[in-house]
Amino acid sequence: MSEKNVTPMLAQYHRIKNEYPDALVLYRLGDFYEMFYDDAYIGAKDLNIALTRKKVGKSQYIPMCGIPYHAADSYISRLVSKGHKVAICEQLEDASKAKGIVKRDVIRVITPGTYFENEKLRSALAAVVPAGKRYGTAYLDLSTGEFIASVMDYESLVSFIGKFQPKEVLIPQEADMEKVKESFRHIFFTPVGQDFFSEEALDELLKFFKTYHYSSFGFSSEETDALLAASALLKYSKITQKTFLPFISTPKPYREDIYMRLDYSTQKHLEIINASDGNLPLIKVLDRTLTGMGRRKLKFFLLHPLKNIKMIKQRQEAVDELVKNSGLREKIREILKEIFDMERLVSKISSGTMSPRDMVSLRESLKQVKKLKTLHSDINSPFLKEIFSKLEDFDWLTEKLDRYLEDSPPVHLKEGGLIKKGVSKELDELKEIKEKGNRWIKDYQEKQREETGIQSLKVGFNKVMGYYIEITKPNLKFVPPHYRRRQTLSNAERFITDELQRFEEKILTADEKIKALEYEIFMKLREEVAFVSNIIVETSRNVGIIDALQSMAEVAAEKGWIKPQITEDYSIEIKEGFHPVISETVQDFVPNSLVMNEKSYFHIITGPNMAGKSTFIRQSALIVLLAQTGSFIPAREGKIGVVDGIFTRIGSGDVLSKGLSTFMVEMLEVANILNNITDRSFVVLDEVGRGTSTYDGISIAWAVSEYISKEKKAKTLFATHYHELTKLEEEIPGVKNFHMHIKEDGEEIKFLYRVSEGFSNKSYGVHVAKLAGINERIIKRAYEILYHLEEEQESRIDETIINLSQKKREYLPLFDTVQEGNDEYSEIIKEIEDLDLASITPIDAMVFLNNLKKRIKINKKGGI
Repeated sequence: MSEKNVTPMLAQYHRIKNEYPDALVLYRLGDFYEMFYDDAYIGAKDLNIALTRKKVGKSQYIPMCGIPYHAADSYISRLVSKGHKVAICEQLEDASKAKGIVKRDVIRVITPGTYFENEKLRSALAAVVPAGKRYGTAYLDLSTGEFIASVMDYESLVSFIGKFQPKEVLIPQEADMEKVKESFRHIFFTPVGQDFFSEEALDELLKFFKTYHYSSFGFSSEETDALLAASALLKYSKITQKTFLPFISTPKPYREDIYMRLDYSTQKHLEIINASDGNLPLIKVLDRTLTGMGRRKLKFFLLHPLKNIKMIKQRQEAVDELVKNSGLREKIREILKEIFDMERLVSKISSGTMSPRDMVSLRESLKQVKKLKTLHSDINSPFLKEIFSKLEDFDWLTEKLDRYLEDSPPVHLKEGGLIKKGVSKELDELKEIKEKGNRWIKDYQEKQREETGIQSLKVGFNKVMGYYIEITKPNLKFVPPHYRRRQTLSNAERFITDELQRFEEKILTADEKIKALEYEIFMKLREEVAFVSNIIVETSRNVGIIDALQSMAEVAAEKGWIKPQITEDYSIEIKEGFHPVISETVQDFVPNSLVMNEKSYFHIITGPNMAGKSTFIRQSALIVLLAQTGSFIPAREGKIGVVDGIFTRIGSGDVLSKGLSTFMVEMLEVANILNNITDRSFVVLDEVGRGTSTYDGISIAWAVSEYISKEKKAKTLFATHYHELTKLEEEIPGVKNFHMHIKEDGEEIKFLYRVSEGFSNKSYGVHVAKLAGINERIIKRAYEILYHLEEEQESRIDETIINLSQKKREYLPLFDTVQEGNDEYSEIIKEIEDLDLASITPIDAMVFLNNLKKRIKINKKGGI
């Protein structure tokens, strides 16, 4: 379409769209937001709405689709959840008073990480900037104002993103972040210019928080890359949110060193926050919170177990007091029930996206905080007492909000009915005019009925017509001559009189002034609340801690969990522990004990599928995790020596989108564990080596077990079907065999779900197949084959193990036939060294290995 044929409205649209080329522009036209051109195609498809067209010339049309402005939130949510940016282009003046084209401009850009007022999307932002082998990382939740930053290695970065689950991550345009992207395909990565991570952006951050140096935030000179990431988040938020920017807390350092290491794989394997296959995650069992702040804090506790024994015991004592003092706990719970999500309310109020009811909710919540504070004298636990003492008193604010705000205001700001009488003399006078007007209308209606003799006559009002006198058609012969016809209906006529018209002008003027004045008063109130946002948010976070602690106590009291002893010792002792989640749904759950110390720290656990191996090793890890959050634990007794991290390798599944096989995923996770564990770590391994052939699997499982038990001495639970590993108990001090107890009766077996010392030399796989309903003939044949295979394999493996145990353990080169000057083998080794395991597909890997095999075979035939 040529420029000269473009209408003024379309020219305005083009100018605005050119400023936001990467966003879907919602262009306000009357009661609708319209999308044009390619935006219309995308909007119609993703929102499942009709694609229409708009005439822009004599015979020219452009694609168009629209959504009603009053229902825009639900449509915007759907667009943002699909990863779109949405630019809200609003009318900036009254269309009826505009001269020429109505002024419009984008008032806000909503992105997946910045839709803070929509609680269902749980939107949040992160930023990552590579700094050598480390990453400057920051996280900002605009819905709560939480702002943290740190510098971390790759594994910690993946763990951090996994814990906080931002919806959008900002990355430098030139940075290669494919490895991170592959780990989080459900998160949207937004490349931004280097200016977002610049010194100038850092200066803007300092100015925004009115400080001269980042040390005032608690960061050191070695953490400037973290601050660059934080600067990018602030700059992006300011650019996109414009005047809707909510309250943001000062950025705080995220100190990993005080938390147990809990990598992303472990978070998933232990199903702490999310679970697969319809299972309950751990947090669902622990969550008895009553506020949004409490739910978020409980989640943080579970994903950040503590390493500092003093901090753990502080929380424990607080939970212990609330368990024992049920009266205090119930008082706290009754008050918390009446507290709204104050962090989110502050964000809405400070950003101007709130409703009048949000302000009333904040007022009522602050009143409840005062009630909560009065319980301070009833508390003995030093930590809990300190948290209660930090609750601020907002009497001056609640009293003002009480005097100003109606108790049941309307949903929208400009509807009126917000402000009580006695606040403004001018407002009271206008309201009196309106109230008298209502009485005047009743009196006028009676007067007209008497004068005309028409008893069905009524005076009404609507927004389109204004005030009118309505008379049914049978009574039209009694209408006085000074009545002027205004509208004809099917069964009546509507009229106006000079007197009624004068009244209408007076009342409507008063009503308009009331709404404008109330809005002005309300916005001043908003500014006062925004001014103390930081104090309200800090108080709300302390309310969240109280809520999370009472939730832990409520669960402990309800389920009979016990307070574990926390020590600096190496040992872990759990008597009759049970799985905190599975025990919820399984009747007669069988508890099991665990004792690990310097003489027994690597446990090899054998037994058939379905016997409970996986449940036992998971429950042990979860009990340790719960203990280090300060929670009580599901056991009869517990003594937990603090661990520095929990590492797991549980389950397997192809990650074909990355080009990684089941076995490669397993090996990558095992490599991560071996590279990061210490003697203070707790390791859970489930069937390591099962993703490859039997002999390869046994070899890898054996070597991994040897390395952990000899070199690292990490406390480890290794569930396996490789019974050959049980020989390690004879070879390495600290390795102990355990098995899942099975009761045999001929060919029948019964799972007892009890962990016992010693080992099982049977897999009972055929028994399990029988239980599953496999045909009896097939089962019988399977037993015959199994007997011969076991007899043959056992003799071979026993011989190999004897030879291995007699040999001195040493690391052998990959090719023991390599001779100096052998170019072919040197070339093969070079090709293997250069292989990129992170990007090769399973098919390419098979082709590569097949070619190597052929070349080695040829060389051997050649006598090399």
